[in-house]
Amino acid sequence: MVRRFLPALLGVLLASQARAATLDGVTLPDRYPVEGQSLVLNGIGVRTLTIFNVKVYVAGLYLPQQSHDAQQILASTGSKVLLLQFLHSGSKADVEKEYRAGETTNCGSGGCNPADAADFEKLVAAAPAVKVGDTSTYIFTAHGFKLLANNRPIAEFNNPDLAARILSGFIGEHPPSTELRSALLGQAAD
Repeated sequence: MVRRFLPALLGVLLASQARAATLDGVTLPDRYPVEGQSLVLNGIGVRTLTIFNVKVYVAGLYLPQQSHDAQQILASTGSKVLLLQFLHSGSKADVEKEYRAGETTNCGSGGCNPADAADFEKLVAAAPAVKVGDTSTYIFTAHGFKLLANNRPIAEFNNPDLAARILSGFIGEHPPSTELRSALLGQAAD
């Protein structure tokens, strides 16, 4: 009788060990399903703005397998997900301002492909205002990326170069903050 119930008991114990990550009251799942894969949470961090450290969103990066190497992640053609849950509201103009600030930081000296400009403008136009609790999800594949707002698709781009630029804006050489970059990469804060 014990032998029959041991596998069931073991399954319950293993299932209870599946963890989600919580930061600043936001709980992100430990896995995210994409195209038949179950991506794992690589890291979770919070984005702050201004000298007053206004907490804007909690972000989680999901990968096929954990990695602390930004260049390896960016070079990979495997699926990736960046999930943001907002802690602070922002108008459409605020959201656009943040996209443009990222563009200036990452492309300001001609570092981005001019052929991406039209898709970038479509992305900025599609991005809505946000309220506390809203989510934005970037699903990156070998072919480009999709943007979801509160789990509803709002834009899709068959542009791998722009997809790499968007992800690089979070974990590349010029992230919104080094603390957020380190957290998404699962590294100790600098």
